[in-house]
Amino acid sequence: MRLRWVTLAAVAVVALAAGPALARGDGHTAPPPPTPSFTAAQQLAHWAGGEPSISFDPSGNGDVYVTAPQSIPSALNPFFQSTSKQAPTNGSNGVGVWVSHDHGATWADQNIASTTGGGDSDVEVDKDGTVYVADLEAIDTDICTSTDHGKTFASSASACATVTMNHQGPDNDREWLTHSGLAAGNVFLTYHDFAGGFPIILKSTDHASTFTPCGSILDPRQDAGQNYTPTSGTLVAKPIIDKAGNVYVEVTEPDGTASPIGAALDRLYIAKTDGKSCNPTTVWGNATIYKDPGADLGKIFNGISLDGGGTPYVVAVGHTKAGQKTTNVWLFYSTDGGHGWSPPLQVNAPGLTANVLPAVVGGPKPGQVAVGWFGTSTSGDPNTLTNQWRYYVAVSKDFGHTWQQTTLTPDPIHYGDICTQGLFCGLVPNQPSNRNLADFSSLAVDPVNGCVVAAIPGDPWNRPDQPNGQNTFNSATYIARQQDNGACFGRS
Repeated sequence: MRLRWVTLAAVAVVALAAGPALARGDGHTAPPPPTPSFTAAQQLAHWAGGEPSISFDPSGNGDVYVTAPQSIPSALNPFFQSTSKQAPTNGSNGVGVWVSHDHGATWADQNIASTTGGGDSDVEVDKDGTVYVADLEAIDTDICTSTDHGKTFASSASACATVTMNHQGPDNDREWLTHSGLAAGNVFLTYHDFAGGFPIILKSTDHASTFTPCGSILDPRQDAGQNYTPTSGTLVAKPIIDKAGNVYVEVTEPDGTASPIGAALDRLYIAKTDGKSCNPTTVWGNATIYKDPGADLGKIFNGISLDGGGTPYVVAVGHTKAGQKTTNVWLFYSTDGGHGWSPPLQVNAPGLTANVLPAVVGGPKPGQVAVGWFGTSTSGDPNTLTNQWRYYVAVSKDFGHTWQQTTLTPDPIHYGDICTQGLFCGLVPNQPSNRNLADFSSLAVDPVNGCVVAAIPGDPWNRPDQPNGQNTFNSATYIARQQDNGACFGRS
């Protein structure tokens, strides 16, 4: 058994690309901004760690939390454990939880939540320090809470309860938690149903003990609602809430006439409402971020975040036009509260020809944004079986117009294809099947120093790219912290 406490090694990684030098007013050329450096990516013991979520305590006390689902139903996991000594253990409860009280330097772990869960997880920290952990059971979501900084999580029926109201379909999928900084206890649960992929949001004002519907995310009078069909569904990013209490939900859709299997997600929408007063009859405002008949922007979960000035950012990976030979990372931002959006801004350096699983986080000041993703130069197709993947982070302080890019994992952290077809992975002949990393990576910003912390999945012990190579079909969570060499965002 691995040690329950892990200390991160303070080893900086090498930058892949630096931005151009900047012209100063005196006619001289200023040196480029420092390139971000990170500690070596450290595997967290000892639970499986695909698609990890990360959240800091907003008070700046140094507490940071990471969760990862354990596969569903988790009660069966002990019967299907890998014999590989390198692979982590799938817990018999639904969620692996890691807690750090020193900004991510050392970690303790536990396995919590439901024995019928393990489908997906998410973590959020309220302004009063309450920690919320969501565990997907498919028929509903199990929500556990901690009021002692993650030392214990309540498991009574009142504090670790299922949410069963307002199902648009018979069951729910890919749940997210979002807390409002306006008042402690205000937390939103967002998901979409399996049957029709319709996005649903519920609101709690009592620390996730009870929830009520928060209206319809898709407006049937607008393009997002009119294009939606139950057969094509939606892809829903984790929502964000601004300082005024407005809730933003990013929704990605294929063309409503497309086949539901393998459809290109060619349009990005934003939905927004006042979270303070939303109720079951609220109809959200919808706006188009981007759409193009040749686009395909779902590799896989897209991301949304806010900077300290209130600018929303959306990140997506794929093609923005027909004929593009590479899958790139694209950033969009809005300067008017989500009504109008910038054209797509390419984040990754040109040498990375296939990119997937993006994450985005805004900094404490206007214009500050960081993006992370898996990238490869092996091919231009994420489905190529011989790909070798590394994780990258790029930082911008000018709304994404220039970037400082860093290789977070100098050695490959995943081999083979990365399937981004969700539940269809492995079910369609001649289509990609590798879901070892699950569906996303995560970034957060330390509220004390403005440095980025990355929580990423990885499985370098699996070699499906080799003949008869090992594949345990799972991954671990890795943590890397940005070192403050002048590239961190700093305090707000």
